[in-house]
Amino acid sequence: MKSKAILALLVTAILSVPVQADQGHHDHGHHGDGAQEGAGYHEVRGIFLGFDEDQGRITMAHEAVPGVMMAMRMYLHLPEGEALPDLAPGDKVAFQLFSRVEAGQRWYAKDLEPLPAGTELTLPEELREAIGH
Repeated sequence: MKSKAILALLVTAILSVPVQADQGHHDHGHHGDGAQEGAGYHEVRGIFLGFDEDQGRITMAHEAVPGVMMAMRMYLHLPEGEALPDLAPGDKVAFQLFSRVEAGQRWYAKDLEPLPAGTELTLPEELREAIGH
């Protein structure tokens, strides 16, 4: 009986703790591009690896985004109406990374801009080897 009471208190304590999102990396304005209120935009640099027109997404290998995600290769969607700049696989770019919660969390890239020739990116050696750069 004592263990049930302790378990009930523990569950009550856990459920009563308010959940707050880390707001240190978020911009809380509406951006007019369909992003949700409070969506965080992150300045990111990476290597463009390709575009899948059928899926409407690009493949990028990007640097770490502090407090959000480690450096990785991932698929990113383009916001509706965002045209893909004239990029070739291997081009280094800067872009805005943000997410939307739709049917799960989906990550997007917008405002892709080529970086100057000779720009060095901070990517882990394993990622460089995996993408051949």
